Amino acid sequence: MKKNLRKNEKGFALPLALFLLVVMSLMGSILISRTTTEHKANITKDTSQQAFYAAESGITDAKKWMVANSDTLKTSSPNSIDGNLRFCKTSMFPNIISGSKGFKTERKSLNEVITNTSSDELKKFQKFSYEYFITYSPDVNGITNTARKTTAASSEGTSVTQGTSYKQSGTALATYYTIYSCGCSDSKNKCDKDSDTLVRLEQVVTLVH
Repeated sequence: MKKNLRKNEKGFALPLALFLLVVMSLMGSILISRTTTEHKANITKDTSQQAFYAAESGITDAKKWMVANSDTLKTSSPNSIDGNLRFCKTSMFPNIISGSKGFKTERKSLNEVITNTSSDELKKFQKFSYEYFITYSPDVNGITNTARKTTAASSEGTSVTQGTSYKQSGTALATYYTIYSCGCSDSKNKCDKDSDTLVRLEQVVTLVH
């Protein structure tokens, strides 16, 4: 009886080992699949964030240009700009008419803006670009051909105590402009409207004359 029992036990060991091998293989495959999925999700999230930062860099760059060229903006008339744009087209923004006129367009990759970093980081930044254009803020019909103006306080009061006016009576004319900026990510370093990731931002700016 004991010999037969041992033979049965030996016969059961092989199927058990095979079963455990299959279970462990399945668990390993599931773990690898989940890790790969999470890794891809993290890469996608990181890419989207970098494209967003690129679009924000475009907004910042546009503001600097407006401050440095305020006199040019005062005297210039809006012109056709879509021909100068690669991936940040006017048609991408629902609050303006496609083909709207504007003033300044600019396109740069982040490695042109961020230079004090390692060569590996610069290669990474090559994949991210921003492009922006500046227009008069559109009217309710989405038209940007005409300036929208308002009055703005030209000086500040010296007291903020209760019952006093913080703003003085002096006023100046201010014009509304809108900056439209797009951040792009492209593994081929050729950002266009069909690139991997595109982030769109816009910001209204008032320029006091």
